[in-house]
This record gives sequence, C-alpha cells and structure tokens, in this order.
Amino acid sequence: MRLKGDVLKQIRRKRGLSQTALSEGICTQATISLMEKQNRIPKMNILTAICARLDIPVDKIIENDDVSMTSQFDEISLLIVQEDYEEAEARLKKIKVKKLQNDFDKQRYYYLLGVLQVATGQVDEAIFNFELILTQFSTMSANIYWALTTVGMAMAYEKRGNEERALKFLQRAVTLIDEKQLTGGKRQWIIIYRNIADLYLKLKQPNDAMAIAGRGIDICREDLTMFLLSDYYQITAKAAELLADRATALQNFTIAKSLLLINGEETQAQAVQAEIDGLQ
Repeated sequence: MRLKGDVLKQIRRKRGLSQTALSEGICTQATISLMEKQNRIPKMNILTAICARLDIPVDKIIENDDVSMTSQFDEISLLIVQEDYEEAEARLKKIKVKKLQNDFDKQRYYYLLGVLQVATGQVDEAIFNFELILTQFSTMSANIYWALTTVGMAMAYEKRGNEERALKFLQRAVTLIDEKQLTGGKRQWIIIYRNIADLYLKLKQPNDAMAIAGRGIDICREDLTMFLLSDYYQITAKAAELLADRATALQNFTIAKSLLLINGEETQAQAVQAEIDGLQ
C-alpha cells in the first residue's frame, strides 16, 4: 500500500488545520510531517483517527483500499442501524478475526459483534466482547469506539434488566465524550448520540434524552444529512411526552413523520401518525 502524502497535505490545508492541530490527541506533529513528506504510513488506528478528523474515508489517501477494513465495518454498522441483523451477522462471519492486521480493526470487529449480540438477545456474550475491548485494547489512542463500547455495555445491562448499572455506564460514556478528545467520523457521532438518547429514554431520563438528541440533531444540520434524523425527533417527542409537554411532543412527532415520508419509509410514518393521533 502507498500513502498519498501530497493529497493528505492538500486536504489538511483545505480544512484550515496545521500539522499540530491535526495531530492533537492522535499522534505527534512529526508523524503528520513524515506522512506528508515521506508517505510514511502510521499504525492503522492513527491513520483512521486522522481520516476521521478530516472527515474523509481512508482510501482517499491510501492507494490500495483493500488494506483497510473501514468500508466493510461501515457497511455492517449501517445494517445494524437498519436492524438487518441477519445480513449484518452474515457479513461479520466473513471476516476472520485472526487475520485482521491491527488492533484497531479487532477493536471495531468486537464492538460490532457485541452490538449485534445485544440486538439478538445474547447479552452475556456481548458483555464479554465489550469487556475484551475495554481491557485488551486499553493502550490504543482515544477514539470514539471507547465511548461506543461503553454505551454498548449500558445497552447490554438495560437488556438484562439492571437499569442502575446501565445508567452508570451511560453516564460514563457521556463523561468520556465531554472530557476526552475522541476521534470519530460524523456518522459514528450520529449513531452514538442516537443510542445514548434512546437509552436515556428507556431509563426514564427524559431531560437527558432530549439534551443528547439535541446534540445529534445539531450534527445532522451541520453535515446536511438526514441520517437517523427522524429517530432523534421521535426520541425528543417521546421524552416530551414523559415530561407532559404535549405541544412539544406533537411538534416533534410531526417533524419525524415528515422526514420518514421524505425517505419513503411509509410504514414507520404510519406508526408515528398513530402516536400523533393519540395526542390529539
């Protein structure tokens, strides 16, 4: 594989970032300099974190894109979001974990496996894989998978019925996000805020659910994307219901329905309409 250092330099400058600013919390400034001047390839977790900060796919600066598992993991993550668990499992089974070339890919593999296990009721197995990430890969640079994994633990314990432990992990994840400079792509941030807001709602913490949903909505607006935007408005509406704020609930359910219709998701839009009818 070959790193295209000149392309990295052009993108960095277009983003208005110095080498020091790009490297902050990820690697040294010297590492960025070597990448740009000598096409030196860093460790995969560093490379992925840099690309996430620049909001570009790894293959934008790597000539041979089959060295990165990013596209495969992104596709599996999207299948899980879409609740197509059967296809997600099939894709994940095709990846041989022993053949993964770096710890960052293993971290992502075990995270997706854990999330899939939570979704399909294999809670004990999920907790095992999440704990594996938090212990075995503890020396890696800070990336969003630390927070994603911590939220995954919260999801697992909520499924187990241990709401107190679930809430502790959820609060720990928010602290990680607020106190650490975690690197991650926009889609990952949208997913994690959706998961946190949804879990706060399930744990009957409506104010926290609305606050976190607001963060996700802001990212969607900034990035001009509708990805999971209807989910955010539904979460906000349901949180407003718990707070007995009927007007806010109606407003957000109506927005969610419109977004679903725009995306051609008529079945889900009908379900939201039922929520609206119940409030009117």
